[in-house]
Amino acid sequence: MISIIIPAHNEEKYLHETLSHIQNLVYPEDSFEVLVIENGSTDNTLSVAKKFESAHIKIFHTDARGVSKAKNFGMREVSPKSEWIIFLDADTLIAPTFLKDLEAYFVKNKDKNFVIGTTSVKPLENKDWYAMLWMRSYDFGHKYTKTSYAIQIMKTSVKDKVQFHEGMHVAEDLNLIQDCLIFGNFFYFDTDTVLTSTRRFEKIGWVTLFFKWNYMALLWRYKRIKLEYPVIR
Repeated sequence: MISIIIPAHNEEKYLHETLSHIQNLVYPEDSFEVLVIENGSTDNTLSVAKKFESAHIKIFHTDARGVSKAKNFGMREVSPKSEWIIFLDADTLIAPTFLKDLEAYFVKNKDKNFVIGTTSVKPLENKDWYAMLWMRSYDFGHKYTKTSYAIQIMKTSVKDKVQFHEGMHVAEDLNLIQDCLIFGNFFYFDTDTVLTSTRRFEKIGWVTLFFKWNYMALLWRYKRIKLEYPVIR
């Protein structure tokens, strides 16, 4: 079984489309579950999520704000049958064949002791050449620096040995990846089936955000200080 954890704080504008895409997955419903963790929203995120509630799409509410807290909450709620956990941003879409393709990738690489990884990511709203080029450059960086953006995939067997640092509001995925690498290897799944919003790039600026993220990554790696960046909705 594959578990998909979606932290959602004030994501009413994006969550409907994200969950609509998940409903269209070409994968047996008894072989995956979705856990939406709505955490302290002040908009209609919870009511949007509730519209999709079903046997395999579970909606949780917690007043504890923070993406790390929401992801840890989700890990505690995954099915005992779960083999892989996908941490998916609420503004990130997966195409119908994503889980099927991911499963085939794992079967093909079953002897490589993968425990944590990510995928390539394409821009959702902006399809201009520069957006495609920028996202491809991020893919290259994530593959060779063992980092991620918008999606992380973790072996469920290590969930009781690692967790997201709840004092971190940025780079929490980098911290988790480093902790997971103690138990196995990193993987990068090259695919056309994952698309994420470019809202942060459009609002802050493509070049500005590039340098901001790299600066934050360096601070995290060498100083382990608490970091935050403005929330973009």
